[in-house]
Amino acid sequence: MEKDIDMTAPQRIELSPTVVAILEANTPKSQLLRHFLRFTDAILATDPSGIDGVVTPDARFHELEAIGLPRGPEGMKMFRRQVNGAIPDEHIFISAVRFEEDNIIEADLDISATHTGVEFMGIPATGRKIRFNVYARGRFVDGKMAERWDRADFEDIKRQLTSS
Repeated sequence: MEKDIDMTAPQRIELSPTVVAILEANTPKSQLLRHFLRFTDAILATDPSGIDGVVTPDARFHELEAIGLPRGPEGMKMFRRQVNGAIPDEHIFISAVRFEEDNIIEADLDISATHTGVEFMGIPATGRKIRFNVYARGRFVDGKMAERWDRADFEDIKRQLTSS
């Protein structure tokens, strides 16, 4: 049985009114959006074991592979352990979504967090608040993330963490 997202509870994921309207519709697009939200909820969790339930065993995370992390759920878990440990209060605002056919979703994410945890991108915890955009693109198979191409400006994040 699939876990549904309760968007009325306090969340670390917030949706624009336009995205909420898509979610509330009973369409293939709303179902794909639900899959994306389950994936996003799982990667924000303190325990990364939930990633196994929302990712295919052979998933490709192209942006993570490009920095040397392994394919599949393990690469995502490694990455999220570091991110969740460094910025444990990460908040994601989904401002817009677009769809390609019935299996690809693109989302504009505005992410805010405070670097209070462990080292992040080689930088010890600074206590600084950061805010950055991620342009997410994911392909789903049977309700699970099978392939992802996310883009973020990591140089801007580093500047925010190190600027005086």
